[in-house]
Amino acid sequence: MDVRSEQATKFSSKSDLSGRTAIVTGGGAGIGQAIALTLAGRGARLVIFDRLADRVTETMNKIAAAGGTASGFSVDITDEIAVERAVSEIVGSGSGIDILVNCAGIFDGYKAIVDASTDLWNRVLAVNLTAPFIMTRAILPHMVKAHRGSIINIGSVAALRGGSGGAAYTASKHGVIGLTRSIAWGYRAEGIRCNAICPGAIGGTAIMDQSTIDMDYLARCEPVYALAGEPGEPRSIAEAVLFLASDQSSFVNGVVMPVDGGWSAG
Repeated sequence: MDVRSEQATKFSSKSDLSGRTAIVTGGGAGIGQAIALTLAGRGARLVIFDRLADRVTETMNKIAAAGGTASGFSVDITDEIAVERAVSEIVGSGSGIDILVNCAGIFDGYKAIVDASTDLWNRVLAVNLTAPFIMTRAILPHMVKAHRGSIINIGSVAALRGGSGGAAYTASKHGVIGLTRSIAWGYRAEGIRCNAICPGAIGGTAIMDQSTIDMDYLARCEPVYALAGEPGEPRSIAEAVLFLASDQSSFVNGVVMPVDGGWSAG
């Protein structure tokens, strides 16, 4: 074997997730589904968490058709009792939990703070920030017991600047970064890594329902939004997750990684 082939083999083996179990929230569609399919393609056993049962089934079927292994739960991840029950079932089946991807998220329609209702604020923070807290709190003790684990939180370019979303969405994604750094620092001695990915504009997702967009506030954000460039693909985010989930990134912890085609560099 020549040097290049040997290096390629070592690199490939470090991205092998065989024998590991990964939970992906929001895994029924869009970026979450792309992440689930990518991790399964590298050998991970996938557990899909999604609010809609038919989306859970769709992702499970796609993974099975590709020769992978998957199970799933139709669960509201803002419901801590439901999350604890699902996690207990996973652990009770004899499976460890090696990877957690907190991907589920909702948008706020570019609502300015004066136009955002308290209900909208509470719902966006519940899904985008409180749910990753609930998921991580439920799973972390099992990772600590195993002295290993990789947690990847999906943030947003809105976590890095003020003009890429409405007030609630921007605040929630900034919070995700703080949560990521707190976990990374607090549990590094226990072998836990926690990193965040901040996607830019990604095509093929339904997070931005055009019918709910506040066009007046979007116009204020246009100078920032115009810097986004051409949208990326969900697989772009999935490949970054694979890197952070695998042994390729064994010394990477507490990192906030923009995957945005250079948007945040502008």
